[in-house]
Amino acid sequence: MIKLRNVSKIYPNGARALIGVNLDIAKGEFVFIVGPSGAGKSTLIKLLYREEIATRGQVFINNINLVRLKNRQVPALRRNMGVIFQDFKLLPNKTVFENVAFALQVIAKDKKEIKEKTLSVLDLVGLSKKANAFPAQLSGGEQQRVCIARALVNRPELLIADEPTGNLDIDTAWGIVEILDRINKYGTTVVMATHALHIVEQMNKRVVRVEGGRIVEDRAEEEVRIGI
Repeated sequence: MIKLRNVSKIYPNGARALIGVNLDIAKGEFVFIVGPSGAGKSTLIKLLYREEIATRGQVFINNINLVRLKNRQVPALRRNMGVIFQDFKLLPNKTVFENVAFALQVIAKDKKEIKEKTLSVLDLVGLSKKANAFPAQLSGGEQQRVCIARALVNRPELLIADEPTGNLDIDTAWGIVEILDRINKYGTTVVMATHALHIVEQMNKRVVRVEGGRIVEDRAEEEVRIGI
């Protein structure tokens, strides 16, 4: 589903964020991207939803070459993926329902479909009773669950999460990761960048470690489980 071939990213100031990265992620996998701050995790994640473009190499999602993708084609690409951010990016003047429904409104879905899908995904993340609340009335964990619902409402094949538990306490963070794990079991591919190694070590998922812009370790699910 995801292929990176000899990918390097050099920013205009000369900073080398990624150097010669090769990576394959199959449909249905759950992959943690880990590494210290400044390692290149977020840059790698941003390449996947085309927030950034590789300086060299090729990035493919479902055989679509993101490096050659025209800007006008990016919205269509993103309709097949969901993105979750650390800082939520919720619209403060809209309710929980409206924040999630907005993702369907911008692609001109009809009102009945919007209502059905929005209520369904709010139920999935345990926020049915908070549909009429505003973001300021929610806890950090609840706001992140709204973000997950918004990312899922289009029923994407791929869910990309950039430090989704970074601002949350341990118990709340576990609740978020458990939701992502449940979503993955329904068949959605999940790629999550995180510093939360206490969670990664207990989840028995594939772990890709990035340091200095390079992939220095790639442990399969089985290897994580037996502690290789």
